[in-house]
Amino acid sequence: MASKSARFPAVRGRPGAALLALLMVLGLVSAHPGPAAADPADPPGTYQNPVMDNVADAFSDPSIIRGKDGYWYAYATQTSMRRDNQGGPWESQHFMPITRSADLVNWTYVGDVFGPDNHPEWRDFASTYYWAPDIRYINGTYYLYYSVAGGDKNTIALAMSDHPAGPWKDIGHPLLPYGTTVNQIDPSVFVDSDGQKYLYYGSFRDGGIQAVRLNEEGTAPVGDPVQVVGARRGEAAYAVKRDGWYYLFYSGLGCCARDKGAYPVFVGRAKNPMGPFKDAEGVGLADLHPGGTIVNAPNGNKWVATGHSANVVDKSGQQWILTNGFDRHESDPTWGGRPTLMDRLDWIDGWPTVRAGAWSSEERQTAPTGAWDAGSTFEDGLAHFDIPGHGSWTTGSDPDSGRYARSRSRAAVPQLLLPRRAPGGDVRIEADVRLRDDGGRVGLVLASAGPSDHAVAWLDSTGTLSVEVARDRKVVRKLTARLHTDADPRTWHSLTAEIRDGAARVQVSSAMLDMPLAELTVDVPEDWRRGGAASTRGAGEVDNVGVTRLYPPVTVKKPDPRIGARLPEYDEGFDDNQLDGWTWFGPADGKVTEGQYVWPTQDADFSGRGTMASALLRDAPTGTYTVETKLHFPITDAPDGRSQAGMIAFQSPEDSIHLAPTRTGPSRQAFLWIGRDRDSWPEMQLGPSADTMWLRLRHTVDPKTGEHTFQPATSRDGKHYIWGGVWHLPAGSDPRIGLVSLAGKGVTARFDYVRFYS
Repeated sequence: MASKSARFPAVRGRPGAALLALLMVLGLVSAHPGPAAADPADPPGTYQNPVMDNVADAFSDPSIIRGKDGYWYAYATQTSMRRDNQGGPWESQHFMPITRSADLVNWTYVGDVFGPDNHPEWRDFASTYYWAPDIRYINGTYYLYYSVAGGDKNTIALAMSDHPAGPWKDIGHPLLPYGTTVNQIDPSVFVDSDGQKYLYYGSFRDGGIQAVRLNEEGTAPVGDPVQVVGARRGEAAYAVKRDGWYYLFYSGLGCCARDKGAYPVFVGRAKNPMGPFKDAEGVGLADLHPGGTIVNAPNGNKWVATGHSANVVDKSGQQWILTNGFDRHESDPTWGGRPTLMDRLDWIDGWPTVRAGAWSSEERQTAPTGAWDAGSTFEDGLAHFDIPGHGSWTTGSDPDSGRYARSRSRAAVPQLLLPRRAPGGDVRIEADVRLRDDGGRVGLVLASAGPSDHAVAWLDSTGTLSVEVARDRKVVRKLTARLHTDADPRTWHSLTAEIRDGAARVQVSSAMLDMPLAELTVDVPEDWRRGGAASTRGAGEVDNVGVTRLYPPVTVKKPDPRIGARLPEYDEGFDDNQLDGWTWFGPADGKVTEGQYVWPTQDADFSGRGTMASALLRDAPTGTYTVETKLHFPITDAPDGRSQAGMIAFQSPEDSIHLAPTRTGPSRQAFLWIGRDRDSWPEMQLGPSADTMWLRLRHTVDPKTGEHTFQPATSRDGKHYIWGGVWHLPAGSDPRIGLVSLAGKGVTARFDYVRFYS
C-alpha cells in the first residue's frame, strides 16, 4: 500500500508540549512528580487491557523505554488520544504523544514530541503525518526515529533530546532518500555490541521490510539495504538480541480494520542482524513462500488487529509486549482510535510468544513488577542503603536522571552501597552507572558478605566490563568483556544481573532494550547478600539501584488444539460423482475426476461487486469439530491475480471465512480470508504455502456469546501443523463447511478429500 493515511483519522499536534518539556528539563516543573493516580478499575497488583485508558483512548504504534529518571516513557503515532477529541480543532490534537508511568500500569500524559514551534522545517507541518516513533538511548542522548508521511513522500526521520520528555529537535533532514519500492515507514533501530547501528523499515510494498546499516551518528544509511521480510507481507519491525540470536519481530496484514483485521505479530531469528531471518520451522521470512513464527494473533476474545509491537522488561526481569488493537465490540464504527494493549511475553524453547500462546488478554491479569523489593531512585537520598566499612557516598542531580548517588572516597578499594532488606536467592539486580573520572571504576554489586568479600560487575574508563569475585580483599575470579570503542562510560549505562540457581548473568546495555553491549556469567555464593552499587577512586555515579525477586519463567507453551476421532459419516473421498449431502451456493462448478474434486479457479468472489462465487457446501457436525482437506494448488506458477482455493465456513456471502493459499506479487502464503472480496490486505496470514497443502479449520462455540469461532491450521507435510489466530462468525445458524476455488482464473485446484474429526 502507498501510505497509512487512509488508515488513520486526520489528527494534529498540541502547542505548548515542547514548552512543558523544556520547563521540566530546566527544573521549573518537577521531573519527578508523585505517582500517577491509580486507575480505580485496577486492584493492586493487577491490570486490564487496554492500558493507559485513564489518559488515552487511542495510543497506537507504541514504543517504550525506561528513562534514567526511573520512569517508563511511551510514545505513539500522532493521534487525537481521546474519543471526545476526534475531529477537534488543530490545536487540540497530538503529534506523537508521550506518556509516563512508574509501574507500567498507571500512566500520565507529559507532552508531545512535535508542535507548531518545533516541527521539522524540511516538511510542511500542516500536510505531514508523524507516525510510529521508535525510542533509543545512545551515549547520553535519546534518539527518536519516526515516520514522516503524506502522499507518496514517506520516509524515516530522527529527532534527539537530552530527556525522554523532550524538548525534541529534528536533525534537519530525512534519513533516507524518498523511494517507492519500499514504503519508508515504521522504523526500528538496533545497536549491536560492536556499535554498528541498523535500521529496519518498510510496510506492504514489493520491497517488504528492509534492513540497512547506519553511519556512526545514526543519521544516514551506509551501504545497500537488504530485504528481510517478503513482499507485501509485513511492517512494524522490531529487533532484539538474545542468547546470540538476532530476533526480528514484525506485524502482518490488517492493521486498521476492526471488522476483519488480524494484524498478527510474527518473528524470525538469524545469526546476523542483516539476516537471513528464519522461523522456527527454518523457513525464511523473505522467501517466496515466506515463513514467520506467530508471536501474537487474535484469539477469539474482543481484541483484534493486535500488532505493531515493542518490548519492555519489568523490575523482576519479566518481559512484556506492547501492541495496539481494536475492540471489535466497539459501539461507534466511526471511531478509528487504537488503544495500547500490554501482555506478558514468554520465551519458550528459544522463541517468544504472548502468554504462552494464549495471546492478547481481555480479562484482568497479574501486573508487571513495577517496584523493587529493595532499592531507590535516590529522590529521598540514601535512606534505603547501607554503606559498609569506611565507604563514603553522597547525592547529586541532573535534569535527565534527577537525584543519583555518587562516591566521594578517593580510595582504590571498592566503596559499597547496599540496599537494605534485599531478598536473597534468585533475584534481578539493576543500576544505571556512569564514570565521572578516569582511572576509577563503577559497578553493580552482585553479592557481598562485607567489605572484603564481594562479587562486583565493574565498568571502567577503558570501556571494559569485568566481573570480579573477591575473598579477603583478594580477587579469586575475574572475567572481562570489552564494549565497542564508541561506547562512552561517562554517560549512563544500565548494568543488570539475573541470578538464578547461584549463576549471575550480567549484561551492560544502554537502556535494557535487549540490545546488550557485553554479557558475562559468573557463579556467586548462595548465602551472600544480594545487590548494590560500588565505586573506586570517587569515580562512580549510580542511579535506579534495585533488587527484586526474579520472575519465574513460563516454560510450557499452550498446546495446539486436540484433534479427536474421525467422523466417517461426514467424510468425502470423491470416489464417485454422488457427493451425498453436498449442495451448491451459486452455480455448480468443477467435477469429480479420478478420486479428486477438480475445480479451476473462478473469476468471482463474494463481494457482490461482480460475479458471485460458488461454494460447494455441506452441513457440519454440531459443537466442537475439526475439518481437514488435502489440496493440490500449483501456487508456484499462479499468476499474480490472487487466485485462491481451499475450505470455507459459510453462513452467507457476508458472513463467511475461507482458508486458502494465494499469490500476491512475488509472495505466496496461506491466509484465513475474513472478508468478502479477493483483496488480501485485511486478512489473517498463516504459515508458508506450497503446491500441496493440508488445511484445517477447528470449530468451537463461544459459551458466552454463542459465536462460532474458527481456528485455522496449515501443513506442508500432513503431520506438522501451524495453528493461526481465531476468527468468528455470528451466533445463530450453524455454518456449513465446504470448498471454494475463486478470485481469478488461471489455476486448477484438486482436492483429495474432506474429513471431519470430533
